[in-house]
Amino acid sequence: MEEKLRARAVAIREFNRFYTNFIGLINQKILESPYSLAEARVLLEIDKADQCTASDLTKLLQIDPGYLSRMLTRLIKENLVVKSRSEVDGRAQELSLTSMGKATVKHLSDTSTQQIVKILETIPMQQQQELINYMDGIQAVLSHQSGRSITIRTGIPGDLGYIAYRHSVLYHQEYHLDPVVFERYVMESLLKYAANQQIGEIWVAENNNKVAGFIGMVGLDEETAQLRWFLIEPEFRGIGLGRRLIKAAMDYCNEKKYNKVVLWTFQGLDAACHLYKSFGFTVTQQVENDTWKKGLLEERWEAIL
Repeated sequence: MEEKLRARAVAIREFNRFYTNFIGLINQKILESPYSLAEARVLLEIDKADQCTASDLTKLLQIDPGYLSRMLTRLIKENLVVKSRSEVDGRAQELSLTSMGKATVKHLSDTSTQQIVKILETIPMQQQQELINYMDGIQAVLSHQSGRSITIRTGIPGDLGYIAYRHSVLYHQEYHLDPVVFERYVMESLLKYAANQQIGEIWVAENNNKVAGFIGMVGLDEETAQLRWFLIEPEFRGIGLGRRLIKAAMDYCNEKKYNKVVLWTFQGLDAACHLYKSFGFTVTQQVENDTWKKGLLEERWEAIL
């Protein structure tokens, strides 16, 4: 585990070096103005906060107080920033932008935006959106908010092939199932559903247009439904998404007035099995199955509604 963490740390450092150089190219535009990058950041943060103190900026920008004081002296002298006594704390001096300061910030912002627009114009439209999705994902993970922007929708054209593909890849990577045989098995069940031989529904969880997981429920008869195709992508595990998906599927069963829900899984899927138990599922049958992997023990679970 330690080696895996070290490898991931090295990958992050390599990305940091790349991104720092990339941002440096963009910031050259700001450096062509009369203000340094640090001064531009101070102006932008004061504008964003509307009013703040030097202490606020020191904490926010992680900057030396003496260095910040020298920058503020220049910005005040050039009539970009003004100090006023705080109404809350008479000992504190609040900083705000003058009209000239606001105009300067707008110019700096517009210049930076235009520089990025020129870079985006060299990238195909679809990859532009992928880039934004990746950036949103990084921000969500590092701020521990990866689960907050996840939405759940019902199935649309294109989902079925993706579900089969992700099952094949992920179950081979994590459980060493035969990817060809397992993909064929999943695809056959999806094709049966797609051919309207089974009534049911599919739910897909998305985070910034990236599929985070999915689940399906199909009717076996008037009283029994089967939970199928449950998968959570690794980066979205541990945030309650699996519970949200199973709840959506079980709510559907209650709405359709099914009396029983069954599912098939295999030993080793501990996190999923823990969730199944919390929704009232119990093991009713165990069968050895060497089709996807030698020595695999399949399990049938049931829940009475």
